[in-house]
Amino acid sequence: MPDKTINSQLNQKSKAKSETRQFEIFNDKHIQVTTSNLIEEKSFNINLGLLEPWPVRHRKISIAWLAAVLYFFVSTVIYIFYLTANINSGLLGKLMPLIVLFILATIASLIMFYYRSPNVTEFRSRYAGCVLLTFLYNKPTPEIFDKFIDEMRARILAASQNIKIDKRRMLVIELKELDRLKKEGILDEQHIKQAHQRVQSLNFSP
Repeated sequence: MPDKTINSQLNQKSKAKSETRQFEIFNDKHIQVTTSNLIEEKSFNINLGLLEPWPVRHRKISIAWLAAVLYFFVSTVIYIFYLTANINSGLLGKLMPLIVLFILATIASLIMFYYRSPNVTEFRSRYAGCVLLTFLYNKPTPEIFDKFIDEMRARILAASQNIKIDKRRMLVIELKELDRLKKEGILDEQHIKQAHQRVQSLNFSP
């Protein structure tokens, strides 16, 4: 690889996962992503020409914590209803600590649901539609975030315009790159399977 010239950099931190993310656009048409947490550090790079230039923004939903919120909330309501329907001093002394515990568990689960369901902006692969880059929305600040995303879009468009091969060849290259990311532990088997299914549905599939 030729000398690495960094064009732009974005650093983000996820408090929910105790994770830091570093994104570096380098040599005009590549991006390197480095994620680190308490357990491990991962790093990979992608040619920007493989990406769809229009990012998708949405909130990821943590199903596990949503289920926990619903469970503790419904349990609290049932206990309160039962207590009000059968109120007596002995039952009040037994159920009140349990109700307080379930209320606190509901609040704690709600907080974890909020932190584990981040508001994200994603860039996907051009043809297979695999999510390759995930940014925490508006972090570290809206101004820095918007500037970096705008530069990403501009460089993706420029990189894709410089590609001189046909779509069939691009599909082959994209699938090889996705397989490489799977081997590096960035994408899982399910994502790769879905990517191949999308590609096979295209009229110009190889």
